[in-house]
Amino acid sequence: MSPTIRDTSVAVILACLLSIALTWPFAARLDSGGRVETGDGRHGIWNVSWVAHALTTAPSTLFDANIFYPHDNSLAFSEANLVAGVLAIPAWLLTGGNPYAAYNSVVLMAFPLAALAMFGLARTLGASRFGSAVAAIIYGYSPFMFAHIAHIQLLMTFGPALSLLMLHRFVAMPTTGRALALGATLTVTGLACGYFGIFSGMTVSGGLLWFAAFEGRWRQPRYWIGTALAAAVVVLVITPFFLPYLDIRQAGFGRTLDDARLFSTTGRAYFASAVLLHKWMLPLLGSWREVLFPGFQALVFGVAALGLSVVHRRAFAPGPLTAFYAGVIVVSVWISLGPDGGLYTVLYHTLPAFSFLRAPARMGIMVTLALAVLTSFTLTWMQTRWRGRWLPALLVVCIAVAESWVGPLLHTPAPPVHAAHQRLAVMPRAPVAIFPFFQGARDRHRHTEYMLLSTSHWQPMINGYSDFMPEDFFEAKPVLYSFPSGEAIDLLRQRQVRWVVVHFNKYPEDQRRLLRRTLRMMPTQLRLVIDDPTASLYEVILPMRPAASPPL
Repeated sequence: MSPTIRDTSVAVILACLLSIALTWPFAARLDSGGRVETGDGRHGIWNVSWVAHALTTAPSTLFDANIFYPHDNSLAFSEANLVAGVLAIPAWLLTGGNPYAAYNSVVLMAFPLAALAMFGLARTLGASRFGSAVAAIIYGYSPFMFAHIAHIQLLMTFGPALSLLMLHRFVAMPTTGRALALGATLTVTGLACGYFGIFSGMTVSGGLLWFAAFEGRWRQPRYWIGTALAAAVVVLVITPFFLPYLDIRQAGFGRTLDDARLFSTTGRAYFASAVLLHKWMLPLLGSWREVLFPGFQALVFGVAALGLSVVHRRAFAPGPLTAFYAGVIVVSVWISLGPDGGLYTVLYHTLPAFSFLRAPARMGIMVTLALAVLTSFTLTWMQTRWRGRWLPALLVVCIAVAESWVGPLLHTPAPPVHAAHQRLAVMPRAPVAIFPFFQGARDRHRHTEYMLLSTSHWQPMINGYSDFMPEDFFEAKPVLYSFPSGEAIDLLRQRQVRWVVVHFNKYPEDQRRLLRRTLRMMPTQLRLVIDDPTASLYEVILPMRPAASPPL
């Protein structure tokens, strides 16, 4: 076995074992629940399951998700999570379409993928196995990751690290193959998470210019041809997936600078962390919008790298390389400050992609990435001074793992699938309306409860929840909230709704009894299919058309 294969095998095994331990009990309860206590968590499970379902049954319908009927391209109303959906396919198929196994399997994969990408990046830059391993723990199991278990797209942090790995490989040898690999990696990063695609694209673009100057590539045509080829791959592959978002933008969806200002950071977020070793800091911070603390080791060793690169130039990582990652930290922090920082405003008005972003604070993950790289440089230099002593190295690794330990993760049991939704799985395909039809701003996210249940039948629904919500959805809410009024029934018929599920358990007790009596008195409008005290299924009866008059 070659050293490369051996190192890779060991790294994969350790990364997976660490992922299971730090995300416990997800591995033990893979198919029985997850982060279903929040709207974002339920939406993520539905989203990943829809992509896995569509790609394995009817790929052409991928963007026509089963929400907000009759709208097309409803998957594009928020992050599509295409890569997460692809990663979920094995678990989706093996469990017969279990949405929790699909989502949780991607969670378990996200951590080792990020760690392995960082390990490969650090090794590519010349760091030792030890330095690279610690960098992998710092980045792959960061507080940012654990804060976003319910946001699957933000767990796809392997993308930025892998993109930078391919950047350095291309700079070292600008061949056609490496140019294609760089373009493909940036494409996957963008399809995995729009935020990370934009962040990686900016960082790689800056790196191409930076290293062209310091590596003497300015006058090499193949360097610029390869750069153009990588950019062409990104544009050609991503454009078909981006077109639905352009349609949504023309419909009025976009982020304003005021939106971005709400989800920026004033710097407190860089000390926010739910890791057990860091929790003591939280009461001192007040409020924050994001979890961006990279860990004490990353701060100490990362900052030390800047000084060591000056004092020990010959024995340390190359100066331009260290300076590049120092620049990544400065620019990332600056952008994360949002419109009030100034740079974000400039980018917003010059780069159209920024009009789709809402949370500049998420740029802070690039700070953790850069500090992890710099930490690998420092530890590689320190290792040469330890002269084979293993105790300091073991201590550093233990601290790195401890700074990733959040304790047992919240894992909520899956809600039961009611008989009404089970029956819908075998009924003719037709639009569904589910009640109560939540309409208040505080309850709007509860439509994700229905979206999660829809993974058992995938019937198209007029219900839905997403970043972008169609105007006619808001117009219809007051009418549908009055169900089973005559106006609500008329609207259901106009929308061609055939099936109605009424969740009596979600109504107040007095309203529940009245609703049941009312529905029993509507046999010419709603036919009872499944009678259940929790959730009943009805079929909407269309009015009889008047018979045509006989010809005279």
